[in-house]
Amino acid sequence: MNHSKNENTRQDRRLLGNTLLKLALPRLLTRLAVVLVVALGWLWLSTYVVNKGKTVRYDGLEAFGQQVVDFLTRINIYIWWGLVLILTLIVIGALRSWLRRSLARGRASLVPLVVINNLAATLSTEALDVLRWVWQDTEVPITVGNLQQTLRQLRSGRVRKLALARAQKASLDHAGEILLAEKTAPRDVPGHREPVWRP
Repeated sequence: MNHSKNENTRQDRRLLGNTLLKLALPRLLTRLAVVLVVALGWLWLSTYVVNKGKTVRYDGLEAFGQQVVDFLTRINIYIWWGLVLILTLIVIGALRSWLRRSLARGRASLVPLVVINNLAATLSTEALDVLRWVWQDTEVPITVGNLQQTLRQLRSGRVRKLALARAQKASLDHAGEILLAEKTAPRDVPGHREPVWRP
């Protein structure tokens, strides 16, 4: 029985993973293309800045003294590498911010009804219970983020936790019914007799 449930859970995880990959593939390719373009642009700009910096001369600053000109000539390459470092930090910050926004948009994107119909027909009952548990606000359509959360919950043993929660609720409900039955049951009071009706 447990082996069958474990096999179902593995199949559910595989199915959800494949579904998420299909849904996310266009965004993943877009992100990859943007990162590649930005990386190539950064490489070109960095090379250009360093090569251009090597040709810079400080002869026009002789009014400040020959020592200043010599010092700037000695540290010239470090000045331009410093500029490249600043540009790198700006590019990384902008790219990171864009990626975060793109990931958030991806999680918030709605799952088409065809995909939900396919999942409803192929997922196990336990996995569907986990999806229902994750999808708390049923007034809002299911999103990719809901499916990602369902997959994470399946991996972390949510099926077992939901079964345990149901068993605990049933036990408490049963105990509550017994207490309620005991409170409402008629009791015999000592020294008191019910009147007997005689015709």
